[in-house]
Amino acid sequence: MMSRVLGINDVEVSVRPVELVCEELDSCMAVFVTDRIKKVSGGVNIPLPCDANGEMNGVVALIDELLYKLERKGGSVNRLRAKIAGSAHILDPAIDAGRQCAQSILELLEAKKIYISGSDLGGKNSRSVRFNSVTQELIISTSEENYII
Repeated sequence: MMSRVLGINDVEVSVRPVELVCEELDSCMAVFVTDRIKKVSGGVNIPLPCDANGEMNGVVALIDELLYKLERKGGSVNRLRAKIAGSAHILDPAIDAGRQCAQSILELLEAKKIYISGSDLGGKNSRSVRFNSVTQELIISTSEENYII
């Protein structure tokens, strides 16, 4: 199986079996989607998407790009399942920007009627994630533990 590391703002979609990896997510978020019928999967590594006023800087464009590429490869937004991770609270202790941005991304996915089948959000630890497009497992690795959602 091919492996692809997603850097910040990277969007990847594949019809082939792939492991999509986001390393050291701090307040950033990883969003992975799969159309299980057409076997099309994709992911995006979203940087801390909100400014101090909660505005989503570029998040809508990144999610739209992910969905566009997925549809171009035969997937349907109506059949998508998503798994998301990240948004740790490790930057400014006075502002929980990661939580606010996670909520904004959850609302965006809900508005697009994308079912969220698993999430690992918040906390105070950075994490790395590996999404397996075949099993749809999201493997989470922190300094303290490894687990699957």
